[in-house]
Amino acid sequence: VTMHGKYRHAGPKSTQYNELEKMINQYYEMLQRKRHEHAKRFAVNIRKTVLLNGCPEDDIIAETNANASNNHQQNGQQQNGQPGDVSGRRLLTRIGRALPTMRRVEDTLRGKLWRLVLGVGNLDANNYKNQIKKAESQDYYVKIRGDTKRTFLTSEEYNSRVSEERLVRVLNSFAHRYSKPYCQGMDAIAAGLLYVMPELDAFHSFSLLINSHFPTYFYSDKTRKKDLIGAYAGSYLSWDILKICDYEIFNHLSSLPPYLYLFPLVASFQAISQPFTELQRLWDFLFCFGVHLNPILAIAQIIVNKKLILSQQPARLVQGILSQRKWMNGRLNAKCVIEQSMNIIQLLKSKTKYKKLWIQLSKHSNDFNIAQQIKIEHTHGVKYGQITTAHLNDNDNNTTVDKDDINDDDIGEIIDNNDKTEE
Repeated sequence: VTMHGKYRHAGPKSTQYNELEKMINQYYEMLQRKRHEHAKRFAVNIRKTVLLNGCPEDDIIAETNANASNNHQQNGQQQNGQPGDVSGRRLLTRIGRALPTMRRVEDTLRGKLWRLVLGVGNLDANNYKNQIKKAESQDYYVKIRGDTKRTFLTSEEYNSRVSEERLVRVLNSFAHRYSKPYCQGMDAIAAGLLYVMPELDAFHSFSLLINSHFPTYFYSDKTRKKDLIGAYAGSYLSWDILKICDYEIFNHLSSLPPYLYLFPLVASFQAISQPFTELQRLWDFLFCFGVHLNPILAIAQIIVNKKLILSQQPARLVQGILSQRKWMNGRLNAKCVIEQSMNIIQLLKSKTKYKKLWIQLSKHSNDFNIAQQIKIEHTHGVKYGQITTAHLNDNDNNTTVDKDDINDDDIGEIIDNNDKTEE
């Protein structure tokens, strides 16, 4: 199964929608014709277009439970074209929540965009079905179910489109396929993908994210020495960035350990932020620019809410707007956060004295040594090793899109464009 297939749209398409759709189709056409340099240029232009203008929204019709009973039988045979009854019974029948109705828009423009920028290629449906046949993971199924029943529980948009059954299948199959443990937070990543793309596509996108784009974030082993090392490193990097970009807020929060309020946000890739539709726009930015910029988005959220944060004492903040369940009172404004993130990026890349920080930021999501060095430096004050010139190379990037293709001039163009828009 290839990614060049068409998808359905429930309503009229805007000019911006048609233009982005055309560029994506041209990218895959260049790949099919083995014109890889042309395809690479299309990929860069696609990412720049999304960063400048955002991703046009699909006309997704929110389903309700009114017809759930009718669609329950349809989904029992084959859930919206996804792997269905492959072992003579409904999969994971212990899940009692009623399934949403048939999805009017199964695949979306955002889903196709994310697969492109993440570097998802061919899909192996047979392999995925084989993982499903293995049934519930003895080691992780209970833990998975404990999380999936709460995933985006308060989001009407999410729950109208994604059944818990789909989410459990993706996570359970990942644990089987890669013999890797399930870690809390993976459910939010997979859920966001399932919202915009079919189950098979979401499984492959999720696998690529966990294994290649940010392997340090959800790593876990029996020694526990490197558990979630990338997420901890990202939290400390966020703290460093806050000190550079807004010392007033940094000083106000200095009595709090940075991981206390930053870890849940960074480890979830901003998924504790709501509303859900705004979170999707933050992921547009992360997937187009690079998931290693996750710590910058975290600090951008704090700076955007500076007035609110400075008006309260730290002890009250960690029980309120900086807590995992009440993060910023669920009032995420993706546009403002992304604009602030662009300003932070420009500042960090413009000063030689921030070069080491930028290298650490670029590598912490997929280099275990860098991530461990960051954590040790911050928790013990010990300079653990040195960053060598080898870390300046991007040879360990397994995606098809080179993140460095968007250079300093491109960043400046995007920021200038945003300024003109505001005027």
